[in-house]
Amino acid sequence: MSLPGCNLDLPPRSRFPRAVNQLHLALLLGLLAVSAFAVVGLAPHRREFHNPIAQAAGLLLLAAILGLVVFLPISEFGAGDEIKPEEIWFPTLFVGHFALTAFLVLWWGIGRSETPAGFLHLSFNDVPGQIWSGLQAGLTGWALTLAVTMVIATAVAGAGVAAEPDKIPPVVSWMATLPIGHKLLIITAAMTIEEAFFRGFLQTRYGLIPSSLLFACGHFSYGLPFLVVGVLVISLVIGRLFQRTGQLLPCIVAHGVFDAIQLLVVLPWAVQAWHS
Repeated sequence: MSLPGCNLDLPPRSRFPRAVNQLHLALLLGLLAVSAFAVVGLAPHRREFHNPIAQAAGLLLLAAILGLVVFLPISEFGAGDEIKPEEIWFPTLFVGHFALTAFLVLWWGIGRSETPAGFLHLSFNDVPGQIWSGLQAGLTGWALTLAVTMVIATAVAGAGVAAEPDKIPPVVSWMATLPIGHKLLIITAAMTIEEAFFRGFLQTRYGLIPSSLLFACGHFSYGLPFLVVGVLVISLVIGRLFQRTGQLLPCIVAHGVFDAIQLLVVLPWAVQAWHS
């Protein structure tokens, strides 16, 4: 799914003070997270940059991007209920992806120790085979995600706990009714840029579990807990694919398959069924 953190509509003037406070908190959490990783020996800014100034720049860049795409969505949990679809300017959906792209370019530019393809773990050897692996993983991951989500939802319902909101957030309904071209743009941005960051960059430096947890946290602002569970499951599946192949292309394909099923089929059906 597409990251919702900083890619939703800009807040109205009355919401700016709260938005600023949320941003400050998110950036602070990003700095704390990077510092905590460094304490346990996961400090890519130290390992990849030798100049102290470059190391400081890397630390701040990493803290900032984690704050924007991971911790800001957590601070905005449920913000989807407050967004008026008629006020959304479609290009703002890609602000988060632009930030991720800028981060990757800056990080590579500071280090410049390998080619862009090597930096992103992109190989064009046996492209058909890589695509086939991605297709299989995407379909398998979607089925597994559905199964795990249903099991957890059944267990939660059996316990009498209301884990989901009593209505679909307006922004989710809005996304379900977007033109096919808009949906394809969202899928393309998500499958390429998010995989480049969370798999190609983050997983290679922090590992499968931390990168998957951070990826799931980046989807909190929709206000749908089961969606976050599903995102975590598919992230683990794609992350395992990356571990096994060492290549980013199969992960891009798998992510695209999953998002295409969700955005083109499941979401419109779910919204229509909810309102019927």
